[in-house]
Amino acid sequence: MSRSIPTLSAPPGKSSAPYKLPCFTGELWTIPTSKSTMRLLVTGNETNNAFAVIGTGGTFDSPIGFHYHREAHDVFLCIKGSLNVWANDVARTLGPGDFASVPPATVHQYQIASSHTEFVGLVIPGGWEAFTSLTPVLQFFRFVGEPFDGPLFPTHDERSPYEVLIPKLIAAAENFDMIPVRDKQSFGPQPWDGTESTLPGVCENGGYFLKADSGPKFIAGGTIVRPLATRKESGGKFSVYCIDSSKLHHGKGLEGEMFTFEKTHHVIQVLEGLVRVVIDGDDAVVGSMETIFVPATKSWRCEAESVYAKYYIFANGGGIGEVLTTVGRSFEWSVVPEAADVATWDYKALKDSELELGFVIA
Repeated sequence: MSRSIPTLSAPPGKSSAPYKLPCFTGELWTIPTSKSTMRLLVTGNETNNAFAVIGTGGTFDSPIGFHYHREAHDVFLCIKGSLNVWANDVARTLGPGDFASVPPATVHQYQIASSHTEFVGLVIPGGWEAFTSLTPVLQFFRFVGEPFDGPLFPTHDERSPYEVLIPKLIAAAENFDMIPVRDKQSFGPQPWDGTESTLPGVCENGGYFLKADSGPKFIAGGTIVRPLATRKESGGKFSVYCIDSSKLHHGKGLEGEMFTFEKTHHVIQVLEGLVRVVIDGDDAVVGSMETIFVPATKSWRCEAESVYAKYYIFANGGGIGEVLTTVGRSFEWSVVPEAADVATWDYKALKDSELELGFVIA
């Protein structure tokens, strides 16, 4: 009999342990005087500093201030509400499903721009966001932040930022990979102009924006996969994929095999519907805004548990998203197909890609 994958309220702080986090949980921190909460979903401790995944919720607030990182690569995936993101001299207002990639050395900032905004970010490398066993110092969020125990985010912090925040930011700039750019002139978000519908295929200063439901799409069995960032856009470091699937297509795609990635960790966040994840024989059903961590070396699979399910997969490296795009075929639509459009995937192509993509199937 299978056991349930542990459901926790915060990351466990150790590697090689799968876990599930319910909606709006995680290790919770707020930056003083801000109106937002950062939820550490996966940290460097769980991924051996490969990457970290952070959820943020908040309400209308000022921009955080222009800065850049020497090493850290940020991404912004809007889940709810709206979010302004600046990257060098380009700025866009992100709505649900919109995406921004901000590589190292890109001058950027963000601003929460609605009454309730939720977005998910991935940070490379993973030791930047919090205390880790490999970097035994108090890292950025724990350094500048304060623990939060409310339901969503603070709204009544009337303290002066010059007293409780600015000194911390100055100290953080001296110790961490966050370099302020105080002389950059402010400007407003610009309209989307139609250039945000393709992936650039390279990782370069300035990054890129990607409109929701745009970019390349692939079908593998009954699973639709859309890359938001591949290894090409991240300098080989990470990937982000959007998956749409249905239990009505069970047995025709992703759920048919158990995958083991020797070096690649996966983080799955469900947006809509239900997804069943099986890891080394243990399982969990993951619902809307819930997160599950799949460590490298574990044998696992996932499948839609509802008529429709939409979820995002973050990975260091290409991971399962790269596998799906490799064995799948180009697809026109953004939604789960009707039965007539579904064919089982090419098992030989799947086996042939094992060595190249760094996985094995049971």
